[in-house]
Amino acid sequence: MKKIIFITTVVCTLFLIILIAIQANKTISEIDEIGKPLFKKKQLNFPNKKTALYLKSKNWGLTGNHKITVLSKNPQQEFHPDTTSEYIFNGFEEIIYYIEEDTLKIFSWQSPIQPEKFDSEIQIKLIQIENNTEWNSIKEKTKKNYRIFD
Repeated sequence: MKKIIFITTVVCTLFLIILIAIQANKTISEIDEIGKPLFKKKQLNFPNKKTALYLKSKNWGLTGNHKITVLSKNPQQEFHPDTTSEYIFNGFEEIIYYIEEDTLKIFSWQSPIQPEKFDSEIQIKLIQIENNTEWNSIKEKTKKNYRIFD
């Protein structure tokens, strides 16, 4: 009788140890995901051009407290910002954009870091917003053809 109780106790203990190990492994895997950057990409097509541009963002940090947005010719979603070939916007502010023929108008609160070599057949017009009234006026236009990238 004591042998059966001992064997049952050992089997139950091993079973519990295996369950705890599985749960610990799952928790460690979830923790690894916390620090990984989140990428977002929007392809911008132009009606009369074969060229596409890309608005991309990267959000990272333990609490997701860092963000960078770029305007790029490179379609790759995961990226490291390149100051020589991409427009770089730092911070969490959203960007409003409008495509008109071969021109991309970008409205933002900040002026981006402008690249030295952004060779494109698309013209880029950067409009820095000065106040909330102006921003709200532009944001109203998103109900029509203007778009938000956040």
